[in-house]
This record gives sequence, C-alpha cells and structure tokens, in this order.
Amino acid sequence: MPHASHRMDLLVVAARPEQTMDIARVRKLLHSWGVDDRGRLSDASVLIAGGCARIWIDVPGRVTLYANQTGGFRASCHACNENLASTFGRAHLAWKRGGERSLLCPGCGKVIPLEAVNLNPVGAFSSWAIVFSGAGGTELGAVAQETIRGAVGEYQVVLRRP
Repeated sequence: MPHASHRMDLLVVAARPEQTMDIARVRKLLHSWGVDDRGRLSDASVLIAGGCARIWIDVPGRVTLYANQTGGFRASCHACNENLASTFGRAHLAWKRGGERSLLCPGCGKVIPLEAVNLNPVGAFSSWAIVFSGAGGTELGAVAQETIRGAVGEYQVVLRRP
C-alpha cells in the first residue's frame, strides 16, 4: 500500500487550462532569482516561506491535471455539491483516452467541464507548471507572487504530495 510522501510541492499553474506560457520569459525569471541549471538556488526563503529544494518548469506538451498524487482528493459538483469522486475518476480517464474534458453530474444532470469540478485539496488543469519542489511552506512570498504574475499573467497555486 502506498504511503504519503513527506515531500510537498507547491505548483504555480495556469489560471485557465489552455493558457500558454512564454518559457523563455519564465527561464529568465528563474535565472533572475538565482536558480541554477539543476533547479537549485542559494536562498529560496525569499520566494516561499521555509524555502524549497528545487525549482523547475514542467511542460508536458498537453493539458494535464496537476493535483495531489498521494492520498487522492475529493471531487464535488460546483452546482449541487454531489460527490463526484468516482464519476470524476472515470471522466478523467476517458478524457485522457481522447474523450471530452467534461462529465455528467448524476445529482443535477448538468454537463460540467472537469476543470469546474470542486477538488479538495485543490487541483487544476494546465499545460504547464512552475514547480517548487520540497516546499517548506504553502504560500508564495510577495516577491514570487509579483514576479510570477509579471511573467505568466494570472495563475493559481496547487499543493501536492508526490
């Protein structure tokens, strides 16, 4: 049986699933923070409380679900609060196999985009992520928030245990 990881990653992901990233601009941002080629920097505590072990850019080449990987998450309908855990799991798998990125809520009968399902802990569909691996805290510092917004526009934060 898998055990929860002790490592926590803080992920900065797109505010909308198809939102693009200017990778050169984000690489320049990481360089300005002092991140080396291995994703390490001397003092990450200015970016995230408690610092982090590494920072890198994840670009899987398609929209993907960034979410907790150990221990799962709860899923519910944003309209009627119906428990959608198994429905979401089946719909997510169908989408990964080429289907629509949506599901039919058995509670209210509405067709819901997968990205509109309430996930707890928070998860998000994105085509990229800035990964703060081994994060010592759960919030970005003011410097990181401001400079990331300047580089990628609107974003959201996802915490995951890999």
